[in-house]
Amino acid sequence: MRIEPLLSHLDREDPGGVLGLYLFGSGAAGGLTPDSDVDLLLVTRRSLGEDERAALVSLLLRLSGWRGHAGRFPGAADRRPIELTGIVAGGEPSRRDFQYGEWLREEFVKGLLPGPAEDPDVVILAATAHAAHRVLRGPALAEVVDPVSPDLLRDAALGVIPGLLSEIEGDERNVLLTLARIVVTVETGRIVSKDTAAAMVGGGVLLEHARAGYLGTASDDWTGLSAEVASLASALADRARGV
Repeated sequence: MRIEPLLSHLDREDPGGVLGLYLFGSGAAGGLTPDSDVDLLLVTRRSLGEDERAALVSLLLRLSGWRGHAGRFPGAADRRPIELTGIVAGGEPSRRDFQYGEWLREEFVKGLLPGPAEDPDVVILAATAHAAHRVLRGPALAEVVDPVSPDLLRDAALGVIPGLLSEIEGDERNVLLTLARIVVTVETGRIVSKDTAAAMVGGGVLLEHARAGYLGTASDDWTGLSAEVASLASALADRARGV
């Protein structure tokens, strides 16, 4: 995965007044799986302008991809997916200024641009980045983004559950593994990888199936399992909420 064109773009265009760019998640921990995103956190002085958003999306559409796009976007199917989240330094912890992800490719191809939005997942991303990251541009992350308090992290983790439960169909593996990770975060205060969370939580055959699919050791087929997946997702959500 080459991100040099992205680094050059940030150096040259300085969208939003770049303070730092940080690699986090599996890429920073050395645990990239076949479908793992390259997770990047962009910290800027101000919100990006429309032209800056358009230029960044245009570049990422050329750099990023996903093997699941083979049918709809075959030209992007042989690339590693990039998930780039932008935040403004000193802003509200749950305020996202920009986000690119391959699940949004169809919208971006149509010309839609990612704008600022409230998103509790940004708190979790920031906490994950603080836990393990690599500086690609700028100073140490702690110098531009405040650490996330345990209470804020817990509230944010619980806050993303409704959205996950509404998106199960077609994204079974990711939803189950993310819910497992939320359970671990709420119960221990730690942020761990999805496969580690699945092993820690224990969820029987279905969660092990999700874990194997994530690691690329088994097929990712969820045909005929809708009811069982929904039941497990509900149980994991209830456990996280302490129900």
